[in-house]
Amino acid sequence: MRTKLKGKILFVFSDPGGAKPCLSLIEENNLSNVIAVSDRRYSFYHSFKTPVKIVNKNFEELIKIINPELIFTGTSYTSNIEQQFINIALKNRIRCYSFIDHWTSISKRFKNLDGKMILPDQVWVIDERAKQLAIEEGIDKDRLVISGNPYHDWLLNWKPTINREAFFKQVGLQHINQKILVYAPDPLSNVKGKEVFGFDELSATSVLVELFKKYPTKLKGWKILVKAHPNQDRDKLNKIIERHKTFYILPEEVDINLALFYADAVIGFFSSVLIEATIMNKPVLRFLDGLTKNDPIVGLNVGMITNRNTFITMLSKITL
Repeated sequence: MRTKLKGKILFVFSDPGGAKPCLSLIEENNLSNVIAVSDRRYSFYHSFKTPVKIVNKNFEELIKIINPELIFTGTSYTSNIEQQFINIALKNRIRCYSFIDHWTSISKRFKNLDGKMILPDQVWVIDERAKQLAIEEGIDKDRLVISGNPYHDWLLNWKPTINREAFFKQVGLQHINQKILVYAPDPLSNVKGKEVFGFDELSATSVLVELFKKYPTKLKGWKILVKAHPNQDRDKLNKIIERHKTFYILPEEVDINLALFYADAVIGFFSSVLIEATIMNKPVLRFLDGLTKNDPIVGLNVGMITNRNTFITMLSKITL
């Protein structure tokens, strides 16, 4: 069970995986005496009630001004803003909690440039598996709290603000009855995906594009909306799909929840987006082609696993 939050709290986050749970916690706990800061802007901020202040420097001065009772952070791998605030919290003896949104790179999220792990007072993880992984990676079990993902609880009550026709118009689709496959590739190439997992988003996307080229009749009527991760090199993805009109990279400002809600099916690898699609009762496929290894969500009953040989059959099966 996650701790009930109260008092004056400073929330700090960078990646979406930390931002959304933090903003969800504020609403879940009906917190009013809070400030949320980030070093990145996202279009999904407007879905939450709390304004987010963009900060890039003078963190210690900011904490002196706010004087929080608790600092609560996400855990990003593309930014060290959370690590900096954890360090300042420890130095000033301010309580500090951090939330981990996935099952991968748990201890790495807290390591400084010297490889030393700097830990907050509590480390919130999503389930027992994540807790055991954290313990195996050297995090003291007494710091760990199984919290679930607050954003998933928030998502249960989410409703679309526009209808299907308006969404199609927003993303430039003309045929309201066109079948939509939302593709949410994890940016595995950022973490040596081929070495760690046996593939990355670039190799997998190339295979998917080839399937649609090779079997246009069997896959007729589908439009693939690619929801690139904010940490993804969009240019690399675009080079693979730019000549195939069936694939379209959604603009960054498009709400992923709208895309999922109006999708006929969703496909990815290990992304939390697949869990979010499951919450919305969408058919989910996990495209694990070739010699996949180190599957971080194996056994979690998230979607059906497919590959280049079974993709067409399984896509047809789940969307009957």
